[in-house]
Amino acid sequence: MKHQSYFTRALKARDPRFARIFGKMGYATTDLVAAEPEADPLDEVRQLYTKVVGKKPYHGWDAETLHTKIAEHRAR
Repeated sequence: MKHQSYFTRALKARDPRFARIFGKMGYATTDLVAAEPEADPLDEVRQLYTKVVGKKPYHGWDAETLHTKIAEHRAR
């Protein structure tokens, strides 16, 4: 059986007193927003490699190696 504490029982209740109290505690707000992931420069270089070469890059290559591979492919 799932643990039933006072808090979880109160949240399930339809009593407006609980809604008012929990609203004051901050549980009524829905302002939680996930942070936008920052763009990784390595991902941009990988996309450029895929566009230039036409294949996916090896996952172990760093940005410097990818730039070298792109330059070699463009020299051909």
